[in-house]
Amino acid sequence: MMKSLATKHAKDGITVNDVAPAMIGETGLIPDERVLVGTPGDVKNIPVGRLGTPAEVANVVLMFCQTGYLTGQSVLLSGGLK
Repeated sequence: MMKSLATKHAKDGITVNDVAPAMIGETGLIPDERVLVGTPGDVKNIPVGRLGTPAEVANVVLMFCQTGYLTGQSVLLSGGLK
């Protein structure tokens, strides 16, 4: 859907992108890092070694808002998890 909308509206100067946050702490979705110990989401399995922050997600969204040449892109914000 995002790719289709990006193509359709680009000529009008409207950009469409998305961010896919994963393993973001401080949101209430993950009550505590200790809950993840021994699971695939354990911070030891995240290449950057920690959970992401809401501020980091906001930074990506802000970048989308400030970059009028970027359209039709998805950013997986996952600390390197695949």
